[in-house]
Amino acid sequence: MNAPAAQAQGATNVSELTDVVGNEWAYNALKELVNHPCHILVGYPDRTFRGQKSATRFELAAALYKYEQCIVERLNQKADKADLEKFAALLEEFRGELNKLKARVADLERRMKAVEEKNMEQDMRLAYAERQKGFLWERVVKGTFIDVRDVGVGVGRGARAIYEYLF
Repeated sequence: MNAPAAQAQGATNVSELTDVVGNEWAYNALKELVNHPCHILVGYPDRTFRGQKSATRFELAAALYKYEQCIVERLNQKADKADLEKFAALLEEFRGELNKLKARVADLERRMKAVEEKNMEQDMRLAYAERQKGFLWERVVKGTFIDVRDVGVGVGRGARAIYEYLF
């Protein structure tokens, strides 16, 4: 996907790529992108694709720009009805997936906010305990006097009450 170097001399047919085999999971997508009339993706000059190598943001930007230019050029050439129908079908197909992803992200954000709120509450409890003569558990272990107002529990429950309060 090396945009400047590979586009000049790179393989423009997936069958020319020596490191791509037909049983790889991304073969069909790669085949469409390499064999596309606009050659959205091309191989490296040494006739490899290097699919295990991570693409840089520049390479992705170059491929997206090339695809956008291809669409603009084809629309300017008055793309036929079949092209527009295929494009509309693809948009409709991905709309469902994008809506699913949007819902998942919203759910994850909601769940993450709940976790953050719980963590903040626990952090506040620990900060309070630290301000009040050190951590409560350290005071129990060391046998230091514990003021029941620190933890808001009744007298006589000792370490068990503190443990229940914290956990």
